[in-house]
Amino acid sequence: MYAILAFDTEDIFFPPEYRIDDVPGWLAEIMSDCDLRGTFFVMGEKLRSLKDRGRVDVIERMTAHDLASHGQGNRHPLIPEILQDKGWDDGVEAMRAYEARVSEEFSDVFGREPVAFSRHNAYFAPQHVAVAGERGISYMYGIARIEGYDQPTWYAGALTFPHGVGTETCIVEGWDTIYSRDEIFEERLSKMDEIVQDRVERGFEYVTVFGCHPVRVMTRGWQEHYVLAGGGTRTPQELGWLYGVKSPEEEARAKGNFRRLMEMLRDHPDVEVVGIEEATRLFSAQPSHIRRDVLALYADAIERAGKPIFQAAFSPAEMVCGFAESLIHAEEHRDLSGEVQRRNVLGPKSLPAIGIEQDTVTHEEVIALCRQVTAHVSEEGGLPANVHTANARIGIGQFALVAARSYQAQARYERYERLRVQATPRYPDAAFEVDAWIRRAIGEHWAMPLDFTCDQMAELARLQTWTMKPAWLRPPQGALAPDGERILL
Repeated sequence: MYAILAFDTEDIFFPPEYRIDDVPGWLAEIMSDCDLRGTFFVMGEKLRSLKDRGRVDVIERMTAHDLASHGQGNRHPLIPEILQDKGWDDGVEAMRAYEARVSEEFSDVFGREPVAFSRHNAYFAPQHVAVAGERGISYMYGIARIEGYDQPTWYAGALTFPHGVGTETCIVEGWDTIYSRDEIFEERLSKMDEIVQDRVERGFEYVTVFGCHPVRVMTRGWQEHYVLAGGGTRTPQELGWLYGVKSPEEEARAKGNFRRLMEMLRDHPDVEVVGIEEATRLFSAQPSHIRRDVLALYADAIERAGKPIFQAAFSPAEMVCGFAESLIHAEEHRDLSGEVQRRNVLGPKSLPAIGIEQDTVTHEEVIALCRQVTAHVSEEGGLPANVHTANARIGIGQFALVAARSYQAQARYERYERLRVQATPRYPDAAFEVDAWIRRAIGEHWAMPLDFTCDQMAELARLQTWTMKPAWLRPPQGALAPDGERILL
């Protein structure tokens, strides 16, 4: 099983004499001594602080490991605020500009660009994930997860490593304040070994070990709640106080216990620690084509479910495109193709219709709808929210079921005059879990202004659940039945 060692490196509140800047340096040095590669998720303002304070020693030690973006910093406006009033396209453009500034800091301080993006605190946005996908890098601490598949998850065009959703333990954390506390550390070390062993026995392919926030290893508290509360940004000077710092003796214990954790991971027979760049490479394998038998199985499964469902190797959006292209091929060549190319495709950018505006569609109308879908994907890179007959809108969920039934008929070499348009959900059921997380974790977050709303972000995040699928070292072939069990071919 592969393990990612993650460290969220973000504090600039404490002055140099608190020795907080030392911590990422000795974390990096101990990992290097143990021949392990960690991943530092670093804020742009932390990079600037390290450089301005002349901490070349720390910077050099960190560069032996993977370096990823943890956003610009702990200042308003935060990512959800930036995107509050933005749709998909202007939101993506805003996130490109946001991360471009972080990349400038990385290039200036580390001499290279970040190898991944990450969510800091609850400050998530689907457009942020999509920009990681555009860059061909992954996103850490994603919120999208497919129940029963405790794997990295494709979402909004990027490979994401989930955290904070579902019931499985895909991340081992809780180390922040206990490296200097021997008895508690021993208990946690034993618990981590149990978690890792359980995941190995259950056949999971990865785990994230959240090493720590370096600032919390040494301080006796954290300023973030106070400096960002209620939509405003305050400095520690404006607050008028700082938390205390641990003693040199406690720091020495922390170093020793951190080394013990690293040695345990290094020597574990079932664990291989990799940086997030290597993990991304390992789990980014995707089939290049969707086979006819896979489409046929999925057509049966989606019709029985009566709604968009997940598949073991392809997203619902990819499968809908596969139906459309296959039906067009059958119309032009009198038979379904043996396989169609898998296309990287995002979800819709606006809400699909769910009301029935036309009871049935003819075969000719089905083919015309298929052409609309493929043309929109080619032009926009994502599914249309709706396709149109002469007099009605057909929501993309409704189209998915119509296309599935048309595919079944074509596979059996049957002709039909009309197919019924069914009332179908706008997106997979996971959309409601994503929506609930956003409304709870972001909409009720202490840092957000009192007039903040996450309605538009929640809608766009729901729509991107069309893009979800598990990521694998070796992608399987097959479909998910309505009860969630995988059907392997």
